[in-house]
Amino acid sequence: MSKIRRRVKELQRIYNVADVINGFDYWYFKLLNYILGIYEYDGLPESLPARELELNLMLTGHAAIFESKGRLLTTITELYGFDEYYRPTNATFGNALIPFKNLTFGKDAEIIYNNRIQGSVLRVQVVDSGLSTYIRRYARMLADIESSIDIYMINSRFVSYPTAQTQAMATQLEDFNARIEVGERAALTDPSFLETFRNVDITPRTSDNLNDLLIARDKILATFFREIGVKFQQEQKRAQLTEDEVTADEQLLLINLDDMLQERQAGLERVNQHFGTNITVKINPAYDRKTFQVKEDNADGNADNNNQPDAE
Repeated sequence: MSKIRRRVKELQRIYNVADVINGFDYWYFKLLNYILGIYEYDGLPESLPARELELNLMLTGHAAIFESKGRLLTTITELYGFDEYYRPTNATFGNALIPFKNLTFGKDAEIIYNNRIQGSVLRVQVVDSGLSTYIRRYARMLADIESSIDIYMINSRFVSYPTAQTQAMATQLEDFNARIEVGERAALTDPSFLETFRNVDITPRTSDNLNDLLIARDKILATFFREIGVKFQQEQKRAQLTEDEVTADEQLLLINLDDMLQERQAGLERVNQHFGTNITVKINPAYDRKTFQVKEDNADGNADNNNQPDAE
């Protein structure tokens, strides 16, 4: 095996941060794992894990709850049939481990939605009422920015690119670059380089630097958290914000989580009435803005003796 092929194989063995597809997969599942913990359930039967319920809600926008062999279950379903308000009336699924069944909501199943969009707008436009598109959007931006960070760091080891006039010279340069990429010292040994060697300047033409890219990544991540209603630590201290800015921030932080919570509560109420269960849901205190506010005020020494959050 040639040196260049061996070097390329060694590079493939390690994680390639510059690969946007690698970065997308990393951030998609990292962000998904984060949001799966937003809600906590109580009273769920053993056959209906919170993880499976939330995966359906977060990724498909709905969860159909039905009974099979005396157990409450949920699985990936396709919705069909519509009432006078274009709301789906039926669902079907193809889970090989569950007897195939066509479900009718209100008769042998109930549906829970992730948010008030509920999958379509007057049946005119089908939309992603889950959070899959939302996660993919930010996973792609974060993957792009981290690819740029990685490429920037590797390119910082060079001030110019050498050029080659023959394939043999190009092969040696590829090996040279591969060794530099993994942090090794390298040298060019072809004597012909002494006569034909040329460099192409790659000095950055903008003022962007590594710190700018890192700040951009953090701002993208902060926007992701803010848009799902979770407070992300701000660079400014609370005391530096005006009252109007704080009020606007609070309203933005609360609306999305409350919307999704209300849809879950409404759906579970239908499930409880239909199947005789007593399932409840709440926001995980770790994500609850009110709980965070109490901790934030305590840190500032502003909490009252009762340790109660500020009134809405």
